[in-house]
Amino acid sequence: MPNTRQTTIQCVQCHQPVRAVVRSLIDAQQEPDAKVQLLSGRLNAAPCPSCGAINTVMTPLLYHDASKELLISFVPMEMGLSKDAQEKAIGELMRQLTSNLGNSGFKGYLLQPRQALTLQGLVEQVLQADGVTPQMMEAQRERVRLVEMFIQSPEENLPALVQEYDAKIDAEFFQTMTMVAQRTLEEGRQNLAHQILETQNRVVELSTYGQQMIAQSEVQEAVVQEVVEAINAIGPNPQRADFLNLAIQYAESEAHLQALVGLTRQVFDYAFFQEFTAKVGQAPAEERDKLAALREKLLEYCALIDQQSQMAVQQAAQLLEALLTAPNPDELIQANLPMFDTLFLQVTAANIQEAERRQDMATSGKLKAVYNKVISALQANMPPELRFINDVLGAETEADAGALIAQHVQEFDARLLEALDAVEAQVGANGSPEIHQRLAFLRREAEGIFG
Repeated sequence: MPNTRQTTIQCVQCHQPVRAVVRSLIDAQQEPDAKVQLLSGRLNAAPCPSCGAINTVMTPLLYHDASKELLISFVPMEMGLSKDAQEKAIGELMRQLTSNLGNSGFKGYLLQPRQALTLQGLVEQVLQADGVTPQMMEAQRERVRLVEMFIQSPEENLPALVQEYDAKIDAEFFQTMTMVAQRTLEEGRQNLAHQILETQNRVVELSTYGQQMIAQSEVQEAVVQEVVEAINAIGPNPQRADFLNLAIQYAESEAHLQALVGLTRQVFDYAFFQEFTAKVGQAPAEERDKLAALREKLLEYCALIDQQSQMAVQQAAQLLEALLTAPNPDELIQANLPMFDTLFLQVTAANIQEAERRQDMATSGKLKAVYNKVISALQANMPPELRFINDVLGAETEADAGALIAQHVQEFDARLLEALDAVEAQVGANGSPEIHQRLAFLRREAEGIFG
């Protein structure tokens, strides 16, 4: 990893040795993840594998963002360095930075770096450069204090507390609460993270904004189900023209369009928009503006979903990193089972492939162990109906799938049909013809018994 070094420190709590990755130079444009670590308080933080305590490594820092011509130096006072030693440390980091930039990237602002007296001061300067005002920072600090109050409150006091602060419970409040839970999870304190998420669910139930979220979610679920049914009605071999017609049908409903793109993002590729552009050109003059506006709206939704997908991948990668460093990964998995979805498994598999490509068998072995633990936990906690459907879909041949159905379908009741509904809704138009065929076969057999 660029701009980092590894060291061994002594845990501040149990005094056991702790391996730590230390970063002294942050180039926000080249390594945006390092900036995220700085702003989230995770930079140079090493959890102790023995006791779970978070150890922060003190080191001089140089932060650089060429897009904003921003250069900030920070030397922790706790290090007790003399002025000459501070200048020498920052000078070394400056040489490393300018070496990475080359002559073409050198500009005048690099000759006069700003200084931060504290780490929080460094963070605030970075945020201000991003357009975050001091007022916005204070509002966020207030939200964090409010979240901490809810977390520390006994469960029986929550209703009164929610009523008192109901006006301050909004989307940003829940985002802050989720961020605190994620940070706690990354620090290896999975029990506390689980408690925070449970408190969050309770606040959703009790607050005015939470009730609005629940009502909105129910409406969205109804829209998604309607779109799923329309997609399924197309049949097992849909064409791009079918989805284009659906998009035109839903042109006046943003909720339906968003659901359509969200369920079938892979359909809306370059070839789809080529066909759409051709259709716009062939349409009567009075319809072209409307179709062109629909095309732009679809492009906007695709870009938004891609951005959300990137964020989801990053969150999955952070969860994987937390698992790899957790002193008790099994406990962490059990406390956060809903977070281990298909995307997490895909990210883990991709990391395994990359480790094997580098012939890093030690890392590959750790990743495979985590992957197998998660799969085992998911299977163990899966309802019997879903486990059976999963076995049918995972059978190697059609004959094997048919044998499983014939042998075991009578072991279940009508809940198998409900599980099939859920699986078919999730698969939607994304599943292969083979998956749809097996689900249809299983449904026919189940309806023959329970229908």
